[in-house]
Amino acid sequence: MYSESAKMNNVAVLGAGSWGSTLSWLLANAGRNVRLWTQDAAKAERINSTHLIERPLKIEIPHQVVASSDLCETVADADVILFCCTSQSTRSLAERLKPILASSKGSVIVSAVKGLELSTLKRMSEVISDVIPDLPVCSLSGPNLAAEILLGLPTASVIACSNIGVALDVQKVVSLPGFRVYSNDDLIGVELGGTLKNVIAIAAGASDGLHLGSNAKAALLTRGLAEMTRLAVRLGARPATLSGLAGMGDLFATCDGPSSRNYRLGMEFAQGKKLEEVLTGLEAIAEGVPTAEAVCELSKRLGLELPIAEQVDAALKGKTTPKGAIMTLMGRPPSSEY
Repeated sequence: MYSESAKMNNVAVLGAGSWGSTLSWLLANAGRNVRLWTQDAAKAERINSTHLIERPLKIEIPHQVVASSDLCETVADADVILFCCTSQSTRSLAERLKPILASSKGSVIVSAVKGLELSTLKRMSEVISDVIPDLPVCSLSGPNLAAEILLGLPTASVIACSNIGVALDVQKVVSLPGFRVYSNDDLIGVELGGTLKNVIAIAAGASDGLHLGSNAKAALLTRGLAEMTRLAVRLGARPATLSGLAGMGDLFATCDGPSSRNYRLGMEFAQGKKLEEVLTGLEAIAEGVPTAEAVCELSKRLGLELPIAEQVDAALKGKTTPKGAIMTLMGRPPSSEY
């Protein structure tokens, strides 16, 4: 059913934020026919008339991108449907999409969303499959800072699906000049790598905001990766996946500097800004905030120790300060590294 990947040229991108707009730009520049959906009719009209996107950079978008606020129109004849919404709105978007796709048997859904649903603690592919069980769902994840992609800088990513044949077909659609995509059948590991690193990025930003130096940040990243791996493996992921692009790679890129929303949140919060003020200034969702809460709930259910995630969540909820969280981590009883 999905082997004729050369014909998979029509892509629907659901969400016209920074990542959805960037993927639309990237795919259209490679000759794909792209329809970009936004709830904002005025925004769709503006994109179609100016052929410009505003975020993360103001840049001209190819004419092959047609924006619309009509969901049915956007996904008509789509071979690949890319979810680029927020984690907490994924289920409602899937529910809107379900009746439209009732007769579709040839589309593949790809989640480019990095988060966990707070009410169920489910990954995005699980949420989408709950609502639309008859279509295959993949995950696209990796160290993919949108602004760098728009500047034409080289990037690598991973497309994952439990059905490797589907992943291989979608890989051919989304592998583009300057955007190298690897395939993986560890859907759990790829999704969780991209999701869990956002929590560690908040901690890394706080470390830099407090000017704690390279040693402290290196320790946070290393122990953060250990936490990510511990939770992901308990949930069914392969350890090697967390050492790959969707785990370690995404962690390094996201913790590098303020190009990452989650890093920027941690840095500005540690510098004394109110959380609400920081979130407003980001002008976009920092997925690490709801993910920290979800991860802490998962850790309780599974009986896992995830001290960095617990301190990030506590700081975000006002139970401690960023400096207090760091001191708590440093004051934990001595233990074995592995």
